[in-house]
Amino acid sequence: MNEIEISKQLSTIQDFDTGENIINSGRVQGINIYRENLNILISKRDSENDETLNDLKIKISKLFPNFKNIKFDIKTGDFKKSEITHLLNMSKLDEKEKKVDDKWNMDSHKLFWHLDRLEAWQKGERVAPLHIDMGISSGCNMACTFCYGVIQNRDGFGTNSKKIFHTPVKAVKQTFKDAKEIGVRSIALIGEGENTLHPDFYEIISYGKEIGLDLSLATNGIRIDHKKLDIILDSLKWIRFNISAGTKETFQKIHRVNQMDRVLGNAKALAQRKVEKKSSCVIGFQMVVTKENMNDIVPLSKLGKECGVDYFVVKPCSDTFDSRLDSPKGEYIEALNIFKEAEQYSTKSYTVNIKWKKVLNGGWKDYDSCHGTQFILGLSGRGDLFPCGHWFQERRDEFLMGNIIEKSFKEIWQSERYWEVQEKIRKEVNVNKHCESNCRQHYINRFLFHEGKKNMEQLKKDYKEHIDRKPDHINFI
Repeated sequence: MNEIEISKQLSTIQDFDTGENIINSGRVQGINIYRENLNILISKRDSENDETLNDLKIKISKLFPNFKNIKFDIKTGDFKKSEITHLLNMSKLDEKEKKVDDKWNMDSHKLFWHLDRLEAWQKGERVAPLHIDMGISSGCNMACTFCYGVIQNRDGFGTNSKKIFHTPVKAVKQTFKDAKEIGVRSIALIGEGENTLHPDFYEIISYGKEIGLDLSLATNGIRIDHKKLDIILDSLKWIRFNISAGTKETFQKIHRVNQMDRVLGNAKALAQRKVEKKSSCVIGFQMVVTKENMNDIVPLSKLGKECGVDYFVVKPCSDTFDSRLDSPKGEYIEALNIFKEAEQYSTKSYTVNIKWKKVLNGGWKDYDSCHGTQFILGLSGRGDLFPCGHWFQERRDEFLMGNIIEKSFKEIWQSERYWEVQEKIRKEVNVNKHCESNCRQHYINRFLFHEGKKNMEQLKKDYKEHIDRKPDHINFI
């Protein structure tokens, strides 16, 4: 059963307070499925007793005898219609609509192709991370409304300011070398800042290629040197332009700069050069959806095709635990038809990928703790190593592992401090109260929580067909 079928079944149960069904009343706030496991988030008023809730749980459980495990999370507070209210709209979709081939597993993870590292983790070994999201500059020449870096008081707020700090080339190269040596399999130049602002950017990515490191880049696309397109295409496995608007008006509103023509021009130039030199580097657009740009999803899907990029991926806005970015939740599902229309612009050479699993969950995590930071780390543009980017500003003293300018990455990874912080993440962090929604580690956390401890041979048997369909870029988990 999928979420749509489950919501239909739940709508047959009447809410004991309002008389409405428990979907429309807001009693059910979230649904998450993982194979045989069904997790449901239920709202509870302060005055309600456990007995009435237990009766509700029994009624729900009887509807779904085929699920091996049914778990209920309780949320106390006012009832509001959640995104689940709108899930039924999905049942109206035409089954003949074009199916999108997610050849890069963008709406999932790639741990299945690193089972050696997973098995070591299962045994309690001190495993090296598989991937690092790494910044090499601390500031940016944009100030996007959805940006975590902006609310973390990133340097150079909205400008190419002299305040911006650039990690010394020596420290960057040493980190690349150390990472490769200890078993890191990919690094994405993704940080709280815009990494192309680094004065030695092209030297840095060339070094990654020289040592055989799988390297990629997320960029706002303003600072692309047309004389050095070949360096980009030769050095990177993929490059992603973070562009979250389909019109100049929305671009100005979301990114706070008037640079849309320049960004699109740079993307077109890179895509054209890729064709000329028959490069395998993948070029894409990414849109972070907010309350202000939902109507730009379809126009941007058209622009991606016109620019000649390989894909356009659409993702929900990750928000802070206290909702400082005011990101949408139920509104995503109300825009379902927009998402589905955008997908129809996919072709054999261009795909529009919607991160459906994150769009539909309303930011709720159906797992208790974070183990994903042992596989994916965050490195700030000032050289500070953290379990993930969320802690660049939040509770820094508790979660800072070290600084790669002061001590090598390999030394930090081998230090007791590194493992103390990892243990603190697992034991003391409540992922639904202390963390950002739909975080970087979300996909692998779901897998690790639900099935990560399963016998390896059984895991390989259960997922044989999936494992046999190996996606591109497996090292970017």
